[in-house]
Amino acid sequence: MKPSRDSRPGIRDIFVDIAASCERLGAPTYADLASCVAQWSEEEPLASLLAPYADARVGDMIPLRLLAAVHRLALMREAPGVAVFLSTTGGTPPRDDAGRERLRRAFLSAVAEHREVVADALARVPQTNEVGRTVGLGALLRRVQRGFGLPVRLHEIGCSAGLSLRVDALMEAGVVPGDHPEWGGVPRIAERSGCDLAPVDASSTQGRLVLTSFVWPDHLDRFERLRAALEIAAGVQVAIVAADALEYVRGLVLQPGTTLVVWHSAMWLYLPQETRDGIRSTLEELGGQATRDSPLVHIALEPVAERPEAQHRFTLTMTTWPGIDGLPPGIEVPWGTTPPAGAPVTWSVPCAGGIVRDGSGRLLLVRRGQAPSRGLWSLPGGRVEDEESWDAAAAREVREETGVRATDAEFAGIVERDSGAGTTYLIADFAFTGEGEPRAADDADEARWCDPVEILRLATSPGLVEALREWGYLT
Repeated sequence: MKPSRDSRPGIRDIFVDIAASCERLGAPTYADLASCVAQWSEEEPLASLLAPYADARVGDMIPLRLLAAVHRLALMREAPGVAVFLSTTGGTPPRDDAGRERLRRAFLSAVAEHREVVADALARVPQTNEVGRTVGLGALLRRVQRGFGLPVRLHEIGCSAGLSLRVDALMEAGVVPGDHPEWGGVPRIAERSGCDLAPVDASSTQGRLVLTSFVWPDHLDRFERLRAALEIAAGVQVAIVAADALEYVRGLVLQPGTTLVVWHSAMWLYLPQETRDGIRSTLEELGGQATRDSPLVHIALEPVAERPEAQHRFTLTMTTWPGIDGLPPGIEVPWGTTPPAGAPVTWSVPCAGGIVRDGSGRLLLVRRGQAPSRGLWSLPGGRVEDEESWDAAAAREVREETGVRATDAEFAGIVERDSGAGTTYLIADFAFTGEGEPRAADDADEARWCDPVEILRLATSPGLVEALREWGYLT
């Protein structure tokens, strides 16, 4: 079973795990080197260097620290035996067992020769600052602009060199694609600030070297994207402070006439649970003070919760105070998923459903005439049209599918449903009071009022009964 980010399986198993991940993510060079470390982790020069991290968490990413340290030496031409095998230094990756063995030996020799440098690197948190992760950020900023129409104060926690704070400039220059232009324009960014425990100066040679070293050598597209982003960074100023993420968030304030956006990516796993909880509660408290003239938005791109089928997928979420798009404040919306490098985003399809009850407490159900739940009983609902709020979409779908007039909308919850064909439907369900006799229409084959007991005997769409029970609409 794959270890969780907070588990402590031992240093050898951590390297075995990262080797498998590198292989799946198209980085065979690092996969082989990580396997080498796992094999020789109890022998010198690795044993004493890795001993302080024997009880490290998977989320501490010790393997990436070690691999980046040697990559950095190769970039500096201080590990020429390694450099000849890395694409980022103009080398050629090994193509046979003999080449892989030469790279392994060169890697171990570099670790032994530069022992103090490697030891220092192992004590430092990774600084990836992958700008591909701003693709989703840029798209969601369009929805923020559509919802509030105010200039944005963009604050990033765990910002490294702050490259993501230049998201608008990166999009304008084509370094990252401008996703979902139909959602509208990107807001003016009036303030760009961030914090990091050890900020990287993107304008310095050493800072650029640090960032480059964390790019996996087999990923030349990421290497070129970083190079372009560093050129953009030189012309866009940001303010970065060395600070703990929780303390930084506690110091944020709302300002009239601006939207405060707090953003982070691929840093949550480095934080202890109490820090994560503290950041969440601080944002919720600040969100309680937010108004439409001084709103708060939290956007995150972080690894999916521990599920075997979700390996190497990140979830892109957005929470707003006040709510937008017909949702109440403080609702986290999982808009899509991405690979670890952030692009492309696999967007979920926004849908809305209606939990409609009549005066007798019966629920309105329809029998689906189309996939993905054809022949099964479900709530009336469907896709949200462009620029339509989710509550309005739910009421419209109820009317179109059943002829019933739905009023008094009340948010119930959000669920995700996999179509089985690579599409995820993101469904916001709303409770309504309904009037009228159901008549099946649109993509419904049948529509009727159902007693709660009767629903338990019907063939219903996956997760329907569980969701209704959780939300208190079915006992």
